[in-house]
Amino acid sequence: MSNRDSDDATVEGLFEPRGLNKPRGRASRADGWVGGRADTWFGHYRENPASRAGADARRMATDETYAAAVAGTLRERDAASEEDGDAELTIEPLSPGIGAIIYGVDMANPTARHVKRIWNALMERKVVFFRDQGHITRDEHIAFGKRFADVGFAYGRQRALAANNSPPDHPEVLRLYADEAHPFAAANWHSDVTWSNRPPLGSILLSRKSPPVGGDTIFVDCYALWDSLSPVLKTFLEGRTAAHGRAGHDEAEHPICRTHPVTGKCALYINPTFTNSIRGMAPADSARLLAQLYAKMYSTPEHTCRFRWRDGSVAMWDNRSCQHYAVSDFWPHERRMERVTLVDPSAEDEVPFWEDASGKRHYSMLLTSQEAIDTPLGYS
Repeated sequence: MSNRDSDDATVEGLFEPRGLNKPRGRASRADGWVGGRADTWFGHYRENPASRAGADARRMATDETYAAAVAGTLRERDAASEEDGDAELTIEPLSPGIGAIIYGVDMANPTARHVKRIWNALMERKVVFFRDQGHITRDEHIAFGKRFADVGFAYGRQRALAANNSPPDHPEVLRLYADEAHPFAAANWHSDVTWSNRPPLGSILLSRKSPPVGGDTIFVDCYALWDSLSPVLKTFLEGRTAAHGRAGHDEAEHPICRTHPVTGKCALYINPTFTNSIRGMAPADSARLLAQLYAKMYSTPEHTCRFRWRDGSVAMWDNRSCQHYAVSDFWPHERRMERVTLVDPSAEDEVPFWEDASGKRHYSMLLTSQEAIDTPLGYS
């Protein structure tokens, strides 16, 4: 923790509503919401390109020479990406910053070259997709995951969130089935299993049966979410932690600014599904700041991509750099998904951490007993 975690920390001045909503004369509205994005500033059009280029959006907005150099970098990168195809494997971006569909891979028998290219694409794009993989067996699904990392139980190191929904002979596979009698979709923004002190590296989700329309999954780039925060807010949040848990219980404490162990980039690591509070803040201030952050995080389509499922489609995502939302608009149709969960084989990299300017890692902490966090919760 940094020396900024005082009990009397407030959120005044951290968020600036867009100029259109600042009170003028007798006007009173100042909630920062005018539809679309929850907040913005005059240079917000450059936020997503700046994140992709590792550039300073605020400098881009005021320095034409710098902005032109960044634009040149992005054009060269995009042109190189378009030309980076081959007879075996092609990568088609879904959006400029996140998501890509990879063609030419058979998940039942990937080559070493394919595995390397898929991993590199995943690190760059945060989530990658495949089509026409419905032929793979559960064993092949698991074996494909093991080409990239260790494969855990249904929830990584933990077997279950609340009730185990794995086939008896495949505890590594989580079944996410829905139909008219049993409607279900993970229709909430989240990164998987952040209630754990050792949340999983990623997931590989296969559609065994997709609805005729609907049931898409939306992904958001958490690097871009961090990069687009104001400098004042970044300074306030760096080194701070948040409590995460199931059903409102505090089970783990994670850095809000999470450093990725492979890319070294910073991601905004909070979500409304499992994050309970910002540590070191008064409850009311914590709740207010989290609400403002969520409004900004999930109202910026520039940082997202949306994937439409078909039978045999697969999504493979990195929980350390993105979040997702399963859209629950397909009832009464059937949807049958199966997920394999990846865990990091490196003990040093598996636990979330924030790396400060000196290179020191500040790791997550367990807030309950290991026995408690390994025990599924009961819901009435």
